[in-house]
Amino acid sequence: MNKFNASFEDCYVVLEGQYLKIGNQSLERVWNITEGIPTVVSLKNKVTNKEWLTTEDTHDWLSNVNQKYAFFNSSFINGDKLSLSVEADTDDDCGVAKKHLKVQVSIEYSECIIKWIHIVYPGSPILRSFINVTLKEGVILPERIEQTEDVPAQRAYFKELTDDYQDSYPLEPNHCGWKSVEFIDVTDDFDNLVFTKEGLFNRREHRFVQGNLLVVHDHLSKEGLTLIKEGPTPHDYLGDVDSDYFIKGMNVFTTGWGFGENDLNTHQTLTSYGSTVLLWSGNEEDALSALNEYHNAIHIFNPEKDAFIMSNTWGDQSSDGRLSEEFLLDELEVAARTGVTFYQIDDGWQNGTTANSVLPGGAWGKGYYKHNPDFWTVNNKRFPNGLEPIIASAKEKGIKMGLWFSPDSINDFENREKDSSVLIDLHNKYGIAAFKMDGIEFTSKAGEENLTKLLRRVIHFTDSKVFFNMDVTAGIRSGYYGQLQYGSLFLENRFTGKFGEWPNYFPHCTLRNIWMLSRYYPSYRLQAEFLNVKRNVELYQGDVLAPSACGIEYSFAITMFANPLAWMEQTGLDEESIRILGEIIPKYKEFQSDILGGHVLPIGDEPNGTTWTGFQSITSDNGGYLLVVKEYNTNPQHRYKLWNLSDKTIHLESILGSGVQETVSVDNEGYATFQMDGKFKYALYKYTTR
Repeated sequence: MNKFNASFEDCYVVLEGQYLKIGNQSLERVWNITEGIPTVVSLKNKVTNKEWLTTEDTHDWLSNVNQKYAFFNSSFINGDKLSLSVEADTDDDCGVAKKHLKVQVSIEYSECIIKWIHIVYPGSPILRSFINVTLKEGVILPERIEQTEDVPAQRAYFKELTDDYQDSYPLEPNHCGWKSVEFIDVTDDFDNLVFTKEGLFNRREHRFVQGNLLVVHDHLSKEGLTLIKEGPTPHDYLGDVDSDYFIKGMNVFTTGWGFGENDLNTHQTLTSYGSTVLLWSGNEEDALSALNEYHNAIHIFNPEKDAFIMSNTWGDQSSDGRLSEEFLLDELEVAARTGVTFYQIDDGWQNGTTANSVLPGGAWGKGYYKHNPDFWTVNNKRFPNGLEPIIASAKEKGIKMGLWFSPDSINDFENREKDSSVLIDLHNKYGIAAFKMDGIEFTSKAGEENLTKLLRRVIHFTDSKVFFNMDVTAGIRSGYYGQLQYGSLFLENRFTGKFGEWPNYFPHCTLRNIWMLSRYYPSYRLQAEFLNVKRNVELYQGDVLAPSACGIEYSFAITMFANPLAWMEQTGLDEESIRILGEIIPKYKEFQSDILGGHVLPIGDEPNGTTWTGFQSITSDNGGYLLVVKEYNTNPQHRYKLWNLSDKTIHLESILGSGVQETVSVDNEGYATFQMDGKFKYALYKYTTR
């Protein structure tokens, strides 16, 4: 029997006898490797000595799988394993992630070789797993024949998982509840981005669940685990994927590899979506803290890339019609006055024409090089002197530059090497530090993997000086929990002008989306737009929640706990708006990195235009920041439930807005009362406890 062991700080992998163990000081998972497929043995919280899994035979296991296999796929994992070996090394995902131990378990079968990959971080109760499959030379998998179940249509809920799963958790506790969190992208068409469902485990019940997160809470021990499906939203499912989890009795299975037999026959090697487990003890605050630790492990907060105020011209709906050297030089003059830190030139800087251009006959999403071999050179008609004068002006003003880019989706991003070289050259020549990645359309798991290779190559060859703004507004893309750790999310297109038949920018809707997402997703990885609220006022006539009623300061302020995006032409602002932004943005920048580097969570009521709402950034055990937001509301005060501050007196330093309070007492249930006069008001406070 093979033996192997390796370690990094407190992380370790041990293969000895019939057991494979991977863990650190916080958690340990154990599998039995004597069967053809490893079987589940243990998942332990080493801090509390809590065992989460059972190896006992139970009647609520899958009816067509006779062992508690760690993973299963009837299409290509058949028969006994021919060999098993383990190797391990340290990695940091191109400098983006916390340094970790990466373990690769190679298992050979008759038709394929499995590389079962696990990632464990020092001191963190986190274990991430992926399955890479490589078909052996000459192997062609037969198409799966769908089994027709003899179940009446009205009883379709009896359908069971039959063919494959990525991970399994035969739970030991008898009295657990579950909560699923489903995220929605394609934000051009959807504006309700987070949905949750809850239930109790029951021996006779089974269901398919959609959602990147599945939270399990043992109601007796008050301990929990959070499962993360590192993949897309339901809008972006590929192949025959239709769920993220299957619950049967007390068992949970991570479902949906992201590819099937035909994909493997075409591409030979593919990797499943990720399956991650986090362990925690306590209540919702502890569960969310563990989730935040996961996010900070896969993407270390870097103020240079994760705390910025970006300006992009597209929000005023001129498309590329106004782009020129003169226009951008004028834009930068105003940007220097308003205080933005990044200026991003959207679609139109390049020689090629897209379908979004004011010019006819453009390409979109794929086939750019067929459309124009020089598609991604600088447009010499709009910029006869190149981008050099614009870059020089930005540098003089201390503004970093970004560009829009659309990688060629054709044939699963077959031009990824060419595209990545374009981006590397733009960085080397002009110092471009941020690329907005748009027009992406996945047609298979191979496309997703090839795009990830493109991103990683750019980061590697620019010494990690570049980051990406990944557009999630349309197309079939990676959602929120796919391989998106290499930058931020361009969350939504919102306009005061007509988008379709109506304007779709309302500050309270932007606020609500940040508020809903921030519970489960780091807000520093979200770009949140504020617009020129004095444009298109006539389209909102009579609407008390119109952008113009909110004002430019309030519209900016509600984005301060994300990365504010000035979605506008700077030259379209009037002098009053320039003055207001020029006063508040520089002050905000003094605190932005500290705010976003904390754990940002929503407080108050869910925004709808009429509530008291806001955010709390926890930067230490005794300090942080509060953004108290009063929408169109006449009440002079409101009770807020704060995080981790029960029975404390907090001392407040007013930074921006209408805050006048200096101390607030928090009761034993965590509630504190805040006061503000007027409507569409806010208060940004720094708080400390003594």
